[in-house]
Amino acid sequence: MGIEELSITRLTTDEWEKAQASITIFWDTVPSQETIVKFLSNSQNILLSAELDNSLIGQVIGYILERWDKDESMLFLYSIDVAETYQRRGIGTALIKAVRKLGREQGCSEAFVFTNKSNLAAMQLYQSTGGKKSNPDDVVMFEFD
Repeated sequence: MGIEELSITRLTTDEWEKAQASITIFWDTVPSQETIVKFLSNSQNILLSAELDNSLIGQVIGYILERWDKDESMLFLYSIDVAETYQRRGIGTALIKAVRKLGREQGCSEAFVFTNKSNLAAMQLYQSTGGKKSNPDDVVMFEFD
């Protein structure tokens, strides 16, 4: 597989079935058409699809967040997913590059992502694409139902 053959596109509401298929592949859940269309209708939400030979092999989900302290927005990279058989071939790097470019075009001055130290593949990917750890030993995430 040549990386030059890879197609990365931002999915739109007209492509809700492709978005649904992508999320189902990587998240093992089947969101409804209504949920997908609502997500894709919001210009602050991003779903990029990576395809090779018309097969979904990766995706990135992101959110453009408005800031209260600056005029520029920031990009939250929620999830970067690559099919296992295509990992370590530059797909994740290409997805991050594409979503960061889109974020800059949308006025984002910075991007951020969370991961676990134990997720060595993600740690290596984010560092190799220019990510810098901020407060690496001081970050705690709380979840609320």
